[in-house]
Parts: sequence; structure tokens; C-alpha cells
Amino acid sequence: MSLVAVADTNALYRLLDRRLSGHEAHREGLAAISHLVISPFVLAEPDYLITTKAGARQALTAARFIERNVATRRFEIPPVGPHLSAAIAAAHRTEVIFTSDRRFRMVRPLTGHKAFRLLPDDL
Repeated sequence: MSLVAVADTNALYRLLDRRLSGHEAHREGLAAISHLVISPFVLAEPDYLITTKAGARQALTAARFIERNVATRRFEIPPVGPHLSAAIAAAHRTEVIFTSDRRFRMVRPLTGHKAFRLLPDDL
């Protein structure tokens, strides 16, 4: 089964920085995802956090990881314009969010599902 998910900043940060709590859980969450959609708006904050807390070398390693996954089409970074007035999750017809932010449980997806499925929590 192909599982499409939309990435949140905190999930990417925990995935890309091995020193953070929840890193392994986020690696497992990513392993369950077939296709990860990352908004260009989400990319800046993990880069900043990793650069300031772990250094430029680690930030470059993280950027190359994302770049490799984009090249193999496992990750997608869609253009911003079409999603300014709509939700990326709805556009990709998914109710799965790669996040550790449980506040997404209070939001109802536009896909017709009753609730968002949060990874890695809902593995």
C-alpha cells in the first residue's frame, strides 16, 4: 500500500538531527511512508535549527538527504503558488501528517476522513 504523508517542521527536525529525542521513532515513521510531501515553507526552519544547534556541516548533510530523496521521487517539494489558498494534504488526497505535533488531532482533514493520522505516533 502506498502511503502519502505531508511533513511538518518538527518531524523533519527530529528526523534530521540524531541528537533529538524521538529521532528513532521518526525514522520508523518515515520508513512507513512511500511518498513524503514537504512544503517549501517547511524547509527553512529545520535548516536554521540544525545550523544553529548542530553546525553547518550537519545542516548540509540534512539538505543532501532531502535532495537525494527528491531526486528519487520519494520526497516531493511542490511549488508554492497552487497551495497558497488550499491545503497540501487535500491536494495530495492524504490524511497522513509526518509530525510530532499532536495539535493536528484537533483539525479535520479536507479529504473526508474523520481525523488526521499522525506518524510516527499512529504506526
